[in-house]
Amino acid sequence: MKKILLSSILAVSLLGVNAIAKDFSIDKAHSSVGFKIKHLQISNISGSFKDYDANIDFNSDTFEFNKLQANVKISSIDTDNQTRDTHLQGDDFFKTKKYPEMTFTMSKYEKISNEKGKMYGTLNIAGVSKDIVLDTEFGGVAKMDNGKEKVGFSLKGEIKRSDFKFASETSTLKLGDEITINIDTQMSEK
Repeated sequence: MKKILLSSILAVSLLGVNAIAKDFSIDKAHSSVGFKIKHLQISNISGSFKDYDANIDFNSDTFEFNKLQANVKISSIDTDNQTRDTHLQGDDFFKTKKYPEMTFTMSKYEKISNEKGKMYGTLNIAGVSKDIVLDTEFGGVAKMDNGKEKVGFSLKGEIKRSDFKFASETSTLKLGDEITINIDTQMSEK
């Protein structure tokens, strides 16, 4: 009898844990995937990607990510300059014909508070994979009329273009080595 009772309690506990974690998708109308890099050491050039998606498993009760896998289509790059966008898709930078997407796969999430955390994962750009850390900041959780949730958060971090072999022939006097990543996302419960 004790074994049956213990098994029942364990089963209910596991079901409760799984019920808390929810799958979310990105609401692209309220999200952006952007970047910034120094040009000639005097100004910043900013851009964004317009086509992306992600699979997200998030616990809105504990404000913790269980999983995040994102894919970004390189051909959707937009720096408000078509000539530059075409150049960025070429072999000096993203090698878009060979590598049409960049990916990020979360390996660990470290919660600092309900508002802040650190997301660890692997970023793959043009066939080069590097581990990076993104600072996470939550905007909050909203309950919709249909009973589902929306969650807002931001991810920020820096990578080095030299780590990903971007324009390796270009001096850092002309094009900075550090690239700032800024992602603002609203996600909707599936």
